[in-house]
Amino acid sequence: MTQKGLVSTLEKAVDAIHDAETIHLVAHVNPDGDTIGSILALGLALLRAGKKVSLLSQDGVPPRLHFLPGSELIRTSAKERPDLAIAMDCGSAPQMGALAKHYFKARTTIQVDHHDFGEPFGHIRVLEEEASAVGEIVYEIIRRLRIRITAPIASCLLASIVIDTGSFRFSNVRAKTFEICAALIKTGVDLQSLIEESYWTKTRAMAKLSSHCILNVHFSNDGSIAWSIISQNEIQRYKAQLSDADSVADELRSINGVKIAALFRETENKRYRVSLRSKFGINVALVARRFGGGGHHNSAGCVVRNHAEREKLLRLLENLLS
Repeated sequence: MTQKGLVSTLEKAVDAIHDAETIHLVAHVNPDGDTIGSILALGLALLRAGKKVSLLSQDGVPPRLHFLPGSELIRTSAKERPDLAIAMDCGSAPQMGALAKHYFKARTTIQVDHHDFGEPFGHIRVLEEEASAVGEIVYEIIRRLRIRITAPIASCLLASIVIDTGSFRFSNVRAKTFEICAALIKTGVDLQSLIEESYWTKTRAMAKLSSHCILNVHFSNDGSIAWSIISQNEIQRYKAQLSDADSVADELRSINGVKIAALFRETENKRYRVSLRSKFGINVALVARRFGGGGHHNSAGCVVRNHAEREKLLRLLENLLS
């Protein structure tokens, strides 16, 4: 979207927020730091403005993000019909999971996203593909609402950006990213502590899962694709959760010679949640979309149902390199 087009949709979103009394903010399933940080930041801002706000995440909040201000406000469901519903960091409606039906009951709907491979939905779509994180877009929305960004709000926005940029390591970082972060730090946020909490700190369960995946990694014949599988038995053995392995795909991608990394996590219903990462602009989102998922060129995800689909996905990844 052009800057002019973005400004236009931002203004429409701000007008819709002004007109609404009750607002629901919706995260995507299996939430990461970007979607949680974004709904928390906008939610805290709207509460300051006197709005009636509900923060919704079908799968709750990953334990490693409980430190974020306002995380205790997030609920897994809602019954009341809001004036306005805003989907945050959702490339398609199904990414909201069971909350999608509730989202579409709102009188007005907004989609705030930065995925370059998505499916538009909702009445108003605020899309900025160049943004390193949805937190950058939320920052602009809050500014246009003329709501003061407090340290708690800034902490949530910074967590969104830190996590979605891999602590400023990924190619989605741009000059504007640092300009926004500089403004947020001025609110009094301890950036070093926030980075430690949101990105570099691991629980014992996370460390054990990571070690298991590295020890049991598989490689394609030429070593360009690496993948690992975590079963439900292993998750239970380490007393872990699915979200405890969020960083593993990035670790696999860091192995010398690897261009594409895949992590398969078995869910309780015997399906596999897949995290895909790539280097050199290889578009793994194309493969994720074949299985109902999506994401960015170098970071995407989806769900496969069984061993056969898992093997099919790996073949498609090989085709990307041929």
